[in-house]
Amino acid sequence: IEPGLYYSKSNPFISSIVSHWPESSRTYSVKNGATPYLVNWDYRTGLPFLVNKVSFQEHLRVWTQNRFDGEYLALDIAFPSNANGDFVHYLEQPVYLILHGLNGGSHEEYVKDLVKRRRAENSTLVVLIARGMMDTKMVGWNAFHGARTGDIDIAARVLKRGLVSLADANQRSPRQILAGVGYSMGAIILSNYVARSGAHCALDAAMAISGGLDMRQQLNFKRSMRLWQPMLTFGLREDILIGKYARHYKHRLTEEQFLKLLRVTSISALDVEAIVTYNSFDNLLHYYSEMSAMGDREPEFQLLGPTDSEPLDKWGRISNVSIPFAVLQSLDDPLVGWRTIGTDDPKGLVDSGAGNLMLVLTKGGGHVGWPLGHNPSKLAWKWMNDAARDFVLAVDMARKEQALKSDISIVSF
Repeated sequence: IEPGLYYSKSNPFISSIVSHWPESSRTYSVKNGATPYLVNWDYRTGLPFLVNKVSFQEHLRVWTQNRFDGEYLALDIAFPSNANGDFVHYLEQPVYLILHGLNGGSHEEYVKDLVKRRRAENSTLVVLIARGMMDTKMVGWNAFHGARTGDIDIAARVLKRGLVSLADANQRSPRQILAGVGYSMGAIILSNYVARSGAHCALDAAMAISGGLDMRQQLNFKRSMRLWQPMLTFGLREDILIGKYARHYKHRLTEEQFLKLLRVTSISALDVEAIVTYNSFDNLLHYYSEMSAMGDREPEFQLLGPTDSEPLDKWGRISNVSIPFAVLQSLDDPLVGWRTIGTDDPKGLVDSGAGNLMLVLTKGGGHVGWPLGHNPSKLAWKWMNDAARDFVLAVDMARKEQALKSDISIVSF
């Protein structure tokens, strides 16, 4: 697969977005400022996490409820400040709904980087805290798993209702845009939500960063299991599964199953011993299928062995995407491999359905990395987070152009 921007040229709205999206913010290269001396994928992933420290960003925590199971969801809202230092909300700027990484929250460094940069531009940002993360309490037994999309739908609808009310009260039309941005595990969930919700998606645009569309492909990514996943597994297992919510897992798992959970060394093994067993998925393949935006189609790259049959529905639920949806993925990602794009036919993928899916594939960048300059700590995650910003602004401009054309057509008629 070649790096570059893939989009449907038969979709005029998507083409309009591309025309407003600066090429420099969707092209990662030394020419555009990429750190030149990081020679492989591991360095481009690890260095940003070692050297980037972002200042504290103040949030206001509010709660909403998932009425399907009664669980309460934490939303950390970061408002921009006015000249007096008071929190304000500006009606003309995009609002971002952020989904953090696997064992993260609003305190994750790259999340803080996005919040800091966009607050300076007068945007309001809302971080949806995954169940149990950041010391949030749970009232029930439905712990976090990556296949649940109901929480983001509820959060997005709450925000959308608020934005509609603000626009109506201030006689503004159209209302400001609500965009989803997901990182790593948050990107996987965001992708799945956008695909499954189809025309009922409560977001206006979305970008998934370093999150696969078909996580079943991770089953063959042995290097990730050996090198990178153990580091993530230790923190997640000790802090959440065994530490805070041990009673949940001891309640549902047998003694033997819980002992296996204590011994896991990779995310895949953790998913087997904790998520699959606790939530009654059939097996790991079933869980990853439910978690993935492209999990309902025949997996490519001979994951399940050679097949000669052509599926009746080639693309599955990913073809239901109804909003501008960009997937930013580095082809050298050492944690979530490039095969999780789900296909070796990216042009066919972006033309699926109404053609609302866009792929931004970079040759380098690592996993949630894309460092810049000779001293990456100076710019932190600027390239990655500015790419998300520029995409959202391009969608906003295309929407306003479309609305203006509609108004002119009505007047002409």
